[in-house]
Amino acid sequence: MEDVREVSAELHRLAESEELEPFDTGALLARGHRGRRRRKIVAVGGAVTGVAAIALAATLLPGLIQAGGKPPVAGDQSSTALFESVQGIPRGEEGVGQRMTMAEAQRRCALRFPDEKRGFEKPYDGPFVGQRLSYTITIGQRMRMCTVPGGDKPTAALLAQVAKDPLPTTPAGQLRHCSVQTWVDVTGWRVTASARSSETGASLLTAVSPSGKTAIACEIDKSTLDGGMITQGTTLIPLDHLRYDSNVYTHATATAPAQLWTGVNIGGNKSGYTTLAWGRINGNATRIQLRMDAKTKTDVPVTDGWFAYYWKTPPTPAKIADLRITAYDRNGRIVKVLR
Repeated sequence: MEDVREVSAELHRLAESEELEPFDTGALLARGHRGRRRRKIVAVGGAVTGVAAIALAATLLPGLIQAGGKPPVAGDQSSTALFESVQGIPRGEEGVGQRMTMAEAQRRCALRFPDEKRGFEKPYDGPFVGQRLSYTITIGQRMRMCTVPGGDKPTAALLAQVAKDPLPTTPAGQLRHCSVQTWVDVTGWRVTASARSSETGASLLTAVSPSGKTAIACEIDKSTLDGGMITQGTTLIPLDHLRYDSNVYTHATATAPAQLWTGVNIGGNKSGYTTLAWGRINGNATRIQLRMDAKTKTDVPVTDGWFAYYWKTPPTPAKIADLRITAYDRNGRIVKVLR
């Protein structure tokens, strides 16, 4: 909570130190709106990794529920008062997935966190725009990650808006928050799936750019803006050039469009499990069923192949390994068994 207060205070300081231009909230957002650190996931092949890390994520995000109904659509807006260009960095989705040197990644992250002097742990692949890099862990210092920025630097006006609404409930507000996380303006992107916790306010959504070439999967928690470790799942995905960490279970060239899934992130115990994921599945699926036992199950809507869920189960005699995830069409036929 101390980190949350610090970043909130910093955002307010930035807002108060610069005179804000007139802010038209009606025109701003009319149509709705992990690079992971060490939060391990269960790969589709069935290999189980990082149970402790998964349990930690579930502990920190209690009471999560899946979204219902059809996901909303983001709206057009003028970004003049929201973003400014960064010299030498392409704006918008043009720079997504762009590779760079570690020195360039360090330079860009210094724009986000000028007080941070540590270097980065070397990533497996990259670095590239939208990748989350971990600062070198030093005893006595806080853990922090930096999402390598794109070319849309948030203005003081935008930071002030986010400071007032750090856990947005609307798609437009969520896309605004995701833009601040990544420094890529996604405010006009189409939201394809979303889910939100009624208890913590944490949310998860997927959105696709107007060109259809790029997607974002964005998690929002109070710690995301300052590189916190609680929510770590935001990632930008060039759909025509999937990377090692794009979590595909069907290769990009094998079927169009490629199918995506973050895998299973689940933790907890028999008093209640928490599970969350997002993805895109081919075929004519209309729902995904999550099932722990005969009585403990829930349905998640699928829209144009996209889905996202947070699910907190009631007490159940089931075990973590009992979770089954199956996609069905409107006639109840199985389209895909995910787990």
